[in-house]
Amino acid sequence: MRKILLITLLLLASLPAAAQVRLGLRGGITVGELRFDRDFIDSDNRVGYTGGLLIDVNIPVVGLGVEASAMYTRRNNRLTDHDRVYKRHYFEFPVYARYRLALPKVERVFVPYVYTGPNFAVLFNDDNYSAYEGSKTYLSWDVGAGADLFRHLRLSATYGIGMTKAMSYIDREYSGDRLDGKDRHWTLNVAWLF
Repeated sequence: MRKILLITLLLLASLPAAAQVRLGLRGGITVGELRFDRDFIDSDNRVGYTGGLLIDVNIPVVGLGVEASAMYTRRNNRLTDHDRVYKRHYFEFPVYARYRLALPKVERVFVPYVYTGPNFAVLFNDDNYSAYEGSKTYLSWDVGAGADLFRHLRLSATYGIGMTKAMSYIDREYSGDRLDGKDRHWTLNVAWLF
């Protein structure tokens, strides 16, 4: 984690002086599903929420940029073998490389973009119960698209693919096996850039 943060800081420091740096506030909703090693456990899609701060760095001429955030996120899932919603609370740190398609006549009103990058999460609280164990750290790879409207309002949709386990299930009744669950989630965000 420290190496990634150091690399990110070095990248930001090496950007040309012409780069535009802006800060912003972001909030949104998450819809996620846990997928386990075997199919007998499944989770319903449940809505959670997210909010936090972002830093946005753009290199105007080439359309490339970096976006990094510090977010609080709550993910909710209902597992089929229990009739209760399992809530996990994370501090998330997504770092995205972004390409903006600035069209000369409309860039003051509308600028579409695509992005991808890692999302590092640290679990700080969960509703751990019964046979489930939450993982303390989590990594996903995110891809998404969005648009900047009127230079300040940013709308985006992100799909996160779990790279590491988010939760484990211990089958105490039958085999005693530990099954790892990975998160797949959609996040819809709205941000305001200053």
